Amino acid sequence: MDPSKYDIHLSIAYNFEEQEVLLSDIPANVQVHHLLNETWLMQAQKKKKTGKISLFEKLFSELILPPFRKRAQAKALRELLKTMDIVIDFDTTLGPFYKLFQNKKTAAYCHFSFGQNWNGNKRKLDKLAARLMHYNRVVMLCKEMQDETALLYPPLAPKLVTIYNALDKDRILELAKEPIDQSQLQGRPYIVSVGRLHEAQKDFTTLVKAYIDAVQRFQIEEYLVLVGYGSARESLEQLAQDAGLADRIIFTGFQTNPYKWIANSSLFLFSSKYEGLPTVLIEAMILDKPIIATACPTGVKELLMNGAAGILTPVGDRIAMANALNELLKNERLQIKFSEARAAFLQHFEPKYMVSRVESLLIENSEVLQS
Repeated sequence: MDPSKYDIHLSIAYNFEEQEVLLSDIPANVQVHHLLNETWLMQAQKKKKTGKISLFEKLFSELILPPFRKRAQAKALRELLKTMDIVIDFDTTLGPFYKLFQNKKTAAYCHFSFGQNWNGNKRKLDKLAARLMHYNRVVMLCKEMQDETALLYPPLAPKLVTIYNALDKDRILELAKEPIDQSQLQGRPYIVSVGRLHEAQKDFTTLVKAYIDAVQRFQIEEYLVLVGYGSARESLEQLAQDAGLADRIIFTGFQTNPYKWIANSSLFLFSSKYEGLPTVLIEAMILDKPIIATACPTGVKELLMNGAAGILTPVGDRIAMANALNELLKNERLQIKFSEARAAFLQHFEPKYMVSRVESLLIENSEVLQS
């Protein structure tokens, strides 16, 4: 956004210091504020991020500290808001403090599917929906999320608007030029998937089983590269071992630059059970990769234009995914068709498009917002 028009401040809940790996990506004109800096209030949260937290520390953090944190955050937020005109709550976490900015212009972003979040816990969802009623506008990341939320909570419907997240296309394309570590690939082409190795949402077990099935039934030659880290890695490695494919399924761990792995792949594979709007799929589209993805709620079907820009398979169906792998790897004409279909859609994720809609949100230009 134009720094000559806007004085932009970014409020972050905790000061996690060395764990804040994305701070360097924030433009120099954006002023960053941490609402909590006191070590005793955030040390447990910091440890929780690394998984190195004792049971006592976890219980103390979850049962004793919340009211102290809330008071400290409210005090810091109240001071910060004195000079602000507009509040954009980018992950709905400011809801408990809505009374502090009642006289401001406000918008909240929802990055999740209402139907899937908290496993459909109605009490929690009702509480969030009630808080969102205090905002002037509520931004959903895709049309499917907007329609779903309007159906579940009709009073919110007039406040809802869809604005896709913008991505820095030039930066992605530049980083994608970096070389990858070829040592484990032995010169073979490969299929790639990127994400946290957590089963509850990402379902990499189905993905790995689909790959194993495609190797065994169709003798596909491509290796499989999984970019990311998480608690499911050990069980996934065991799956590869049991199938005799440990040398063909490569785990890179966390990568600061996943784009180079996507760019050099033959195909991008995606297996989530649910999403909001999966950024990694947009990145794969920008890098012009053939895509196979589960038709999960929400966002995936919208991004792949209901199958016009990639193959959609049922959630958890390894056989369908294996069949799709065989089909798309061998069908160059289909790959070209998908590439042509998604080219026009990608303009919705350009910064200039997003900025125009955010500015329309702030000045309430309904004609732009509804386009």
